[in-house]
Amino acid sequence: MDKQTSLFKGRIWRYPFNWLLVAIFLSIMIYLVWGGFQVRDKKSNRLIVYAYSTQEEVLTQGIFPAFEQAWEAETGEDIAIEGLFGPSGTLSLQITEGAPADIAIFSNQRHIDWLKFNKSVRRDTEPIMIASTPLVIITRPGNSANIADFADLTLPGIKLLHADPGSSGAGEWSVLAEYGSAYLVSGDHDSAEAQVKNIWQNVRLVGSSARANMTLFELGACDALVTYEQDAYLARERGVPLEIVSPPRTILAMHYAVIVDENVTSHERPVVEAFLDFIQSDQGQQILSRYYLRVTTIESDVLPALIQPFTVEDLGGWTQAHNTLIEDLWMKEIKPYLALESANTLLGTAK
Repeated sequence: MDKQTSLFKGRIWRYPFNWLLVAIFLSIMIYLVWGGFQVRDKKSNRLIVYAYSTQEEVLTQGIFPAFEQAWEAETGEDIAIEGLFGPSGTLSLQITEGAPADIAIFSNQRHIDWLKFNKSVRRDTEPIMIASTPLVIITRPGNSANIADFADLTLPGIKLLHADPGSSGAGEWSVLAEYGSAYLVSGDHDSAEAQVKNIWQNVRLVGSSARANMTLFELGACDALVTYEQDAYLARERGVPLEIVSPPRTILAMHYAVIVDENVTSHERPVVEAFLDFIQSDQGQQILSRYYLRVTTIESDVLPALIQPFTVEDLGGWTQAHNTLIEDLWMKEIKPYLALESANTLLGTAK
């Protein structure tokens, strides 16, 4: 480097204009870097909710956008909520295997007990009961078999859809409804078991979840199915041609939400807890009610009054009911002898 060039480089920084250019450049760099941090920080406000299949509409159309708006209004922070929906049993297994759920919403409390057993949820974490819905029977328009109760599902010639009790909370609740509707009248365990077995002799197709079953029904498979009242009313609202039969004696399915402690950091916990608080708030409960769930604070003017509802506690609680009715009765005495047909065959018959 010659002397003239060195002198030029030494003098160039003496001019104020050159310092101004450097200052502007540094300001732009700081702004871009700081803005990048802010974007990353906003992206960290993300909530992942795993929920059983029939809650997709009420969560994605109702609860999620309402909570996002309330959170942003209160904190000034953006939040993005992601929902994944499927059978409760399948979701609980995915979570114990490492799925990144912050909150789990299950069709029954047994699946939360499973998360606690596998240490995904702390033993002292209390789930919240968000709402309930009874089990009903849906039939084709006209209800040609005159089905009025679970006992009528034993009539010869009826082709039934049923949710899988091995993967679906709706499947478990349905078996409990079929059993309890007889047991709580007679007090006879054997006759109640016989009713369940006779109902399952008419089952021709087993779906993985309540929502999968409803889709098959919409497509024309089978004559009837047992499902949640909420999903039946949602289907009718979508224009699905069906009749809803509310048995006089049916089980009230209670649905629960819980924080998945293993996946929630101390930084994330405030927004997770706020989400559960929102579900329990007046606004959250009103949204659940609009989507045909039964909540304790609101009396629906659409849903029929329950005549003789019962709960899982009337059957000894979930541990006893699951061991006796799902593990022993359904798994060992019913499932191995099912005479199922293919969906293609049933849909072809429906056409």
